[in-house]
Amino acid sequence: MEIINAIKAREKAVRNHDIEGTLAFYHPQVIVFDVVQQLQHQGLEAVRNRLKEWFGTLATIIDFEIRVLHAAAENNIAWCATLNHIVAETHQAGKLDMWWRETACYTRQDNLWLITHAHSSVPFDTSTGMASLKLQP
Repeated sequence: MEIINAIKAREKAVRNHDIEGTLAFYHPQVIVFDVVQQLQHQGLEAVRNRLKEWFGTLATIIDFEIRVLHAAAENNIAWCATLNHIVAETHQAGKLDMWWRETACYTRQDNLWLITHAHSSVPFDTSTGMASLKLQP
């Protein structure tokens, strides 16, 4: 399935700290709901800035995986539900090993699947209000 190939190519770009390669999979008017501040990121420049910020916190990406749970495509529209996993060394906090959920909507444009909307989230403990970062599938 073409959409899976696009997801795996984005996974490789993230592993390589490749901002422009990662951005190649986003639509110019993309809207991203990320797991960290801002409430939303709109457009390629906002996503570029967010990627620079994120990659800037990571000394080394040891592994990055986008595990596809479900993907569907019809005509020029697709959506995908994934569990994303990163293992990295950060500049400030040492080792990072976390999973998060992502749902992404895609549009096919010039034979490329581009993300038009992505929503990432982590579960949280309702008794503490803290993110549950140690969960694994």
